[in-house]
Amino acid sequence: MNESLPDVVINVVDASNLERHLYLTCQLIDKDVPMVIALNMYDSLQKSGDLFDYQSLAKMIGIPIVPTNGRTSHGIKSLFSPVIKVYEETEPLVRHIHINYGEVLENGIRNVRDAIRANVQVSHNQSTRYLAIQLLERDCETENYILQIPSNEVILEVRDKNIAEIEGLLNTDCETAFADARYGFISGALRETYEPNK
Repeated sequence: MNESLPDVVINVVDASNLERHLYLTCQLIDKDVPMVIALNMYDSLQKSGDLFDYQSLAKMIGIPIVPTNGRTSHGIKSLFSPVIKVYEETEPLVRHIHINYGEVLENGIRNVRDAIRANVQVSHNQSTRYLAIQLLERDCETENYILQIPSNEVILEVRDKNIAEIEGLLNTDCETAFADARYGFISGALRETYEPNK
């Protein structure tokens, strides 16, 4: 878990399967990873008659989006400028957002995050919010990382208590609750920016 984050991630999103590929984007947003989205196969989406205002989505999520085509290399060179600007922190579009998971999950995230902050000296490139989400989703790697910390019992106790509360209130397991919230966020974003050809 102490791995260093990449300087910039080029997140390849397939325009023909936006919902699925934007799910990974949500996870990268949670991790607070600097990124540029390569919107692959955008030309195919246009040919189908679908309308996708990717520039509005880029502004909404604070991440530059560049249409590309991996087969023809179209748009690949256009990725360089935003990647450099993101790396140099000069890209005006970039802003860090939090995906709002709703009151119940956000309360759990806040409680676990506070327990982590009170008991762990995390490196500056680690998001305590992301660690909290991963713990609530029962991620094994994150749990193993926390188990190496002297005061891990306190953190895991807070995590277990909040999982029980979340699952009691939402009547579903935590992993499903987070997945549903991510898909809800994606669905809302696409409702405003994507119009399929009927």
